[in-house]
Amino acid sequence: MELTKKWHGYSCDDYVSSPLAKAGYWDEPSQLWLIEPCDRIEEEAKVEFLQVGRPGVDDIGFGYRKGQEGFWAIHRMEGGRFQYLAPSIQTFLDEWFAGQITV
Repeated sequence: MELTKKWHGYSCDDYVSSPLAKAGYWDEPSQLWLIEPCDRIEEEAKVEFLQVGRPGVDDIGFGYRKGQEGFWAIHRMEGGRFQYLAPSIQTFLDEWFAGQITV
């Protein structure tokens, strides 16, 4: 997928090569895109963060850090603090729905 070139420097191949890049993940109980389709994702260049999702609270974003492995959260209301969540987006989703990850 061309996104791999577009988002060079972000270790997001797990997202780009998955069905999530095309379809995202709509969380019906929360009524939000927990993971956005690729045509809706945004780079926050100033802090080198590629946001691909959100929990819907406290201006927190889910995504990738430039030059870093894994899946992360950015806590904007806490000065942009980063929180490591999981080694991949699929592991994040599995653990999120199992209640093993909180932000």
